Amino acid sequence: METPDVRAVVTGTTAEILGVDQADLHGAAALTDLPTFSSFRIVEIVERVEEELDTEVEASELTPDNLSRLDTLIALFERTLNADGVPG
Repeated sequence: METPDVRAVVTGTTAEILGVDQADLHGAAALTDLPTFSSFRIVEIVERVEEELDTEVEASELTPDNLSRLDTLIALFERTLNADGVPG
């Protein structure tokens, strides 16, 4: 099985759902700073990335700290995949 590019999947999905350029994501201190961000959108992002990476994040990991910034969201999925036995 090919190792998924977690960073690319999370970044691309987040940009698409929030309707922003990837550069804007990297420039934002927090996803919550983006005008198109909402709690509904973060749920959509998590669900779509889970589907794309064929994994499921533990409910206990879905905390504001893990979901508020792009880098912590990427790290969340990397940890989840590592726990599933997929090298990150």
